[in-house]
Amino acid sequence: MNFLTKFLFTIFTIGVLSLGVSAQRGDKGDKKPPPKPKDSPVVRPGDKPKNPPRDPKKPKRPEEEMSFVLVIDRRKADEA
Repeated sequence: MNFLTKFLFTIFTIGVLSLGVSAQRGDKGDKKPPPKPKDSPVVRPGDKPKNPPRDPKKPKRPEEEMSFVLVIDRRKADEA
């Protein structure tokens, strides 16, 4: 009986999904023409802006460094 219930549920699910897919298709005669391609911008490799020179007084990395510390306390706590 359990097999029959699962089988009927599977058939019902396939039917509902098929109905949903067929509803999304629409009419074949209502196809819209594809959009016209727009003029894309012309990119020339020589037109890249140059990077400004780096200030030699400015450090490369920040002076403050961050670190991650994990402390594990293995002492047993007194439980009341």
